[in-house]
Amino acid sequence: MTQNPQVSGWLKLPTFASLLNQKILLLSDSSDYVAVDQYFFRDCLRPLIDKIQLDERWYLQKYPDVRQAISKKIVSDAKDHFIRFGYFEHRLPYHIKVQEDWYLEQYPDIKKAIEEKDFKSGQEHFEIVGFREGRIPHPNFDLAGA
Repeated sequence: MTQNPQVSGWLKLPTFASLLNQKILLLSDSSDYVAVDQYFFRDCLRPLIDKIQLDERWYLQKYPDVRQAISKKIVSDAKDHFIRFGYFEHRLPYHIKVQEDWYLEQYPDIKKAIEEKDFKSGQEHFEIVGFREGRIPHPNFDLAGA
């Protein structure tokens, strides 16, 4: 288990040598990639994820299991769930409108899937699998920040 780098709302960054010595980071000899301890990675992303807008009412309606997690005191509320789990589970934080014509032009495979009746629309595709696949719903898309 790693030390929590979050201290009083400010990120406390250990030295690079410390991260290596504690095996929080593992350098690859064969590539430019670095393996990162998942808890450290999540803690580093937390301040950014915390800034993503969350429509709590919509989120709870879309994901009824979150209500159960709240009632079981696994999480305190929808925002807590999104920060700790939802972001990493590819859950939508709010309703994201797809610009249908643009989406189908960018992703001809989706247009074909709609023609073959696999999906009703680009919106449906995006909500079911597109967001999880990293597809974007319209030009210049960015998860809205608070």
